[in-house]
Amino acid sequence: MAKFCFAFRVAMTISFLFILQSSLLSSAQQPDPNRTADDDQQSTGCSRLAVLPALPLAKTVSCHDDDSVEVTLPLKPAANGDSQEKRVRGPYQFREYQMRRMDQSRAFDMLLDSLPMSGFIVKYSNKPSTITGKKGDTWLLINVGDETYNVSVVEGPLEAWTPVKTADEISRAIQAHYRVDIYGIEFSSHDQSILEGKSPILLQILQYLKENADVSIRIESDKVSSTGTPEDDAEITRERANAVMDWLIAHGIARSRLQPWPAGRNNPITENDSPSAIQRNERIVLIRVAT
Repeated sequence: MAKFCFAFRVAMTISFLFILQSSLLSSAQQPDPNRTADDDQQSTGCSRLAVLPALPLAKTVSCHDDDSVEVTLPLKPAANGDSQEKRVRGPYQFREYQMRRMDQSRAFDMLLDSLPMSGFIVKYSNKPSTITGKKGDTWLLINVGDETYNVSVVEGPLEAWTPVKTADEISRAIQAHYRVDIYGIEFSSHDQSILEGKSPILLQILQYLKENADVSIRIESDKVSSTGTPEDDAEITRERANAVMDWLIAHGIARSRLQPWPAGRNNPITENDSPSAIQRNERIVLIRVAT
């Protein structure tokens, strides 16, 4: 009987130790509700990613920052089905997170929903693994796995572009490319008539046409507004192209040398997803045509 009691006590002790060890291991694998991003920063040395907060209960496990890294970002396929991508080089941040109490599909949906709230436009998504986002000149790539996800952030350089300002610059551009983008013609918001006092570039266009009497041009008007409809933009560009033509005729240029062309939203030269991109797309284009 004594031997049985001793064996029973040993068995109970071993069982208790096993249960205690299992409980400790399980606790170590479960999220600490009191854990903060600062705790992760102290344990990993990774700073918080300012442009996109981590998912709830996600733990930072690795990071990498660099002054210049090129990132290849998948984009929406072309109309013919061909894949498209964009390569951006610039200051780079990378964060990898461990997901807890969340499956891949749910994490993907939460990340996809969080981008607009952080000011990003979703440029591409492929559930349940890949998301490309853009905010101004900042690009973001998210890869979601079964137990982790990572975020790459790259700050693209500002695209340099200098509008022409003189008749000589207009002439050189047309000689080289048979076309030139014109910025600085101001139009009334009521009837799209030209605000001549705010449009000094018109005098440079006039000088170019008078110095090159053998040149005929198409006056293309472009606009991709962030509001309104394609039909609205088409009508606005029709009125603007005609307004520029009428102004030039009134200042001595023969009607036979001028062709107004409302392009509406058909010919954007950059993505229309930031104030600078909207400004760049809204322009008058002078295109040399055969006489």
